[in-house]
Amino acid sequence: MKRLLMEEDIGKRRHKHRRSQRPYVYILSILLVVIWVLVIWSFSTQSYQQQTIQPLLHKWAPKLNIGFALPDVHFTYGEHEYSLRQRPYDFAEFIFRKSAHLFIYAVLAGLVYGSLRYRKMRMWACIAAALTVVAIIASIDEYIQQFSPNRTSSIRDVGVDLLGGCGGIAVVMAIRTIRRTIRSTRYSPVKRK
Repeated sequence: MKRLLMEEDIGKRRHKHRRSQRPYVYILSILLVVIWVLVIWSFSTQSYQQQTIQPLLHKWAPKLNIGFALPDVHFTYGEHEYSLRQRPYDFAEFIFRKSAHLFIYAVLAGLVYGSLRYRKMRMWACIAAALTVVAIIASIDEYIQQFSPNRTSSIRDVGVDLLGGCGGIAVVMAIRTIRRTIRSTRYSPVKRK
């Protein structure tokens, strides 16, 4: 029993020592957050014509032979009406853009959450900080979009971005849990009968 406690204590000290020797990991994670924010803001300054995927959709559409009728899916987002059957290219581009919002802000929240957890902050403080950063950056992003040609800003997009942030945090938490489970099963002492 005493030997097991000593081995556990040595393992904890090694783990703590390894983490204290790697401050560059935390610095690198902060640098990645800053770079990602700059990428987001660079997309904000682009005009609609620079970002549209409709020319690609028109180019690929003749090559796709869809042998079924599209369902009549339609909804209003903001002041725009989207209909899959009547305007499929607008509909597909809308789905692509909102998915991009979800992905971009999931990555941002995951980076912020992961870097704060690496510093051993409490989980709820990390979640709150990551979502606060997402809300601030998304709000600035929407403000910047006002000045880009043919772009609109919407508070709804900040909500979509926050949903993406929640998803990113959930993915990072799941990855950390899986890694922790694998480590504990790999390094747990073998029980002898």
